[in-house]
Amino acid sequence: MNTITKIAFNNNKRNKTRSILIIFAICLTTMLLTIISTIGNGVINLQKENAADRYGRNYGLFLSVDDTQLKEIERRAEIDTVGLMSTAGILKGNEKGAFVSADEHVREMLPYNQEYLLSEGSYPKGPQDIAASKAFFKSQGYEHVKIGDSIRLEYRSGMNEEYSKQDFVVSGILFDREAYKAKSSYIVFTSSAFYDSQFVEDERAYNVYFTLNDSVHVSMNNIDSVLTNIADSSGIDSKNLIVNDYFLSWTLEPSYEMIAVCGILILGIVLFSVVVIYNIFQVGIAQKIQEYGKIKALGATKKQMKQLIFREGMILSVPSIPIGWVLGFFMAKVSFGWLIEQGNMASIGIPNSQVPLFSAKLMLVSILISLLTVILALRKPMKIVFKISPIEATRYLENSTKKNHGMRKGQKNISVFSLAIANVVGNKKRTIGTILTMGLSCVLFVIIANFVGNIDTEYEARKGMNHGQFELKLDYSYEWDEAYPENNLDSILKKNPLNDTLIAEIERIPGVNKVLTREIAVAKINGSKQVVSIVNKEDFEKMRYEGDLGPMDYNEAVRNGDVFFGWSMWMASDGYSLNNPMTFELDNGTEEFTYKGNIAGAFTNADTYLVIPEEVYQAMQPEGVSYGYIWIDTDEGDVASVEQNVRNLIADTSYVKFKTYHDELHTAEFASTMMKLGSYLFMAIAGLIGFMNLANTMIINIITKRQEYGVLQAVGMTNKQLNISLQLQGLIFTLGTIFVSLVVGLPIGYLLFSYAKVNGVFGMNVYHIPFIPILAMILVVSFLQIVLSFVLSHNLKKATLVERIRYQG
Repeated sequence: MNTITKIAFNNNKRNKTRSILIIFAICLTTMLLTIISTIGNGVINLQKENAADRYGRNYGLFLSVDDTQLKEIERRAEIDTVGLMSTAGILKGNEKGAFVSADEHVREMLPYNQEYLLSEGSYPKGPQDIAASKAFFKSQGYEHVKIGDSIRLEYRSGMNEEYSKQDFVVSGILFDREAYKAKSSYIVFTSSAFYDSQFVEDERAYNVYFTLNDSVHVSMNNIDSVLTNIADSSGIDSKNLIVNDYFLSWTLEPSYEMIAVCGILILGIVLFSVVVIYNIFQVGIAQKIQEYGKIKALGATKKQMKQLIFREGMILSVPSIPIGWVLGFFMAKVSFGWLIEQGNMASIGIPNSQVPLFSAKLMLVSILISLLTVILALRKPMKIVFKISPIEATRYLENSTKKNHGMRKGQKNISVFSLAIANVVGNKKRTIGTILTMGLSCVLFVIIANFVGNIDTEYEARKGMNHGQFELKLDYSYEWDEAYPENNLDSILKKNPLNDTLIAEIERIPGVNKVLTREIAVAKINGSKQVVSIVNKEDFEKMRYEGDLGPMDYNEAVRNGDVFFGWSMWMASDGYSLNNPMTFELDNGTEEFTYKGNIAGAFTNADTYLVIPEEVYQAMQPEGVSYGYIWIDTDEGDVASVEQNVRNLIADTSYVKFKTYHDELHTAEFASTMMKLGSYLFMAIAGLIGFMNLANTMIINIITKRQEYGVLQAVGMTNKQLNISLQLQGLIFTLGTIFVSLVVGLPIGYLLFSYAKVNGVFGMNVYHIPFIPILAMILVVSFLQIVLSFVLSHNLKKATLVERIRYQG
């Protein structure tokens, strides 16, 4: 250990208070950096890990491929794995379900669905093998089916064939559907051998699932062109290519949104921490400047003086950064694991799996950023010591200038309050810096409180369920399933399960107060199909946001016969604009008719592609009704009984989703709680970093004024007056901090709320000042200041009056 390092080590050892504060600040900074980077990386990995379960792990799908095209696909060097699925025909009683031949590669690539998984047995291999759920076998009259049983089902290969009895062997039993058992809507697997036996080579058609090998360099920018080239070279029409965009967006590219959010938070922490650590170092150097001058007078070079300050900071970083990283990673791991568990408990969908959070690269990045933060904080103190001369250092008085050197203004009468004010304004730069630093952390708190404190969970729940306590909604494919068109809305509407008969049965349930409906239809626009909702004026007003485009005048649209675009963000890319004329065919399941009109406006976020005012739709005199939604309202005391009756009523109904308001509210409240916990935890740690600066300033004030306090007490100042003086000093810092936080934080917080509301961010409805969080912040800051002043006063009084008078700094 050389001399400079020894001096740096001894300086840190003698300045215990300053060293402890800096260690805490660096440790807390590293903790925040680690928590943010670890959780951000965890979210990205979680979405990547679950992308295959949610969307399937195939890159794409070729529809209706014949044997010749299949051979071309298999010989392509870009293709890694090929999976084949074919519709093997129709089983009587399962017309709305699926009877398919699927190889093992397809089953590996399909999205997670428990209905596809084996409960016992094996997947079909032999020419008569089938695998299905017990619910399916029961629907066919086989109550206690076992592996190896022979069963007889009515089968036909296509719509132009008649049913004939076919013998099968049960090779496997699949899991029953978890949510509900819908009659005649089961998945049944058979073997490729059975499929080949029923269809001659010219009649065979495959849906080909595929992945690309690692040698193909693809991204979301070129994936469409790469897959289109493969389709063209294989003789496949590009219309029969479906790209698995959702899966690929997570596997090919990182989440730039998450990276951007984490990057902004990390940048803010670094800047904030640099200011705090710099202030603590700066104050310490100001008090030790004569000592540094003596070291320079003994022969230390300018470079060595800079090295001295640098090593003081690095020595304090050695224990701080590892401890901060360990604590931060532990907190991130516990928090992330708890969030996943709570999310799985609140979700009825695919459970999220735990993902590894440790990353050596992230650990190194967090450590390097922490070191960079300390280095940036040391730059100014290093320059001060670098420039000071031994003579200047020997006669240095902090904040002295040539004009007032050696002069100090006094007052005829001294009060406790004036003494506190004099101590605070004695170093205006330090005081202002402390108030601004503490104020910055509280500004961030006020801004975040304006966001999370304004989350309206009931409003968010009503966005998911517009009316009543229960919702029945048609369950259709949003991607216009070409492989299974029976899952598409236009097919479902032809035998709509949400009909007047069902409504009449619901109205007869005891406790039901009101039943509301909304119709939907299918629009055929420019060769594509889109869903259209028909809304009344009341629902129209509830759907509006500040970010909607156009006048959004319902009455004017009714007079002109206009429609509204459902998603303003897609309108321009789809080739439409406000007041743009539209012509399309509407299919409500009973008939098709033509609409001609204009686009009067565009919603920020509607439930469907187009929205038609109810009066405009009725003016076209449609036949029949096409309910897409049924809402059921009831009193709070009847919710449980009505829910059970409605569930029983639709137990055997296909293509219907059942939703409850209490589930929607629970989900919204859970999400709100998670956002608040994360935000306030982040701000608590950031606030502690700022509090280190306040503590340092008050400590230095007391240390440098110890002799003065001793003299004042010697001439009559009581301990009570001393306590009041210190409390007043802390109160001034607290009031300044609160003033800065409110003056700066409230306007910025309101702007953030307004931006979030315009963009339809979670729970943003009506703005109100978050009094409770702000009051809690004020109480916490005041309490910490009172405790700090009391502790410092107690420590000051430990020394005898003579020792304080003799104190030389």
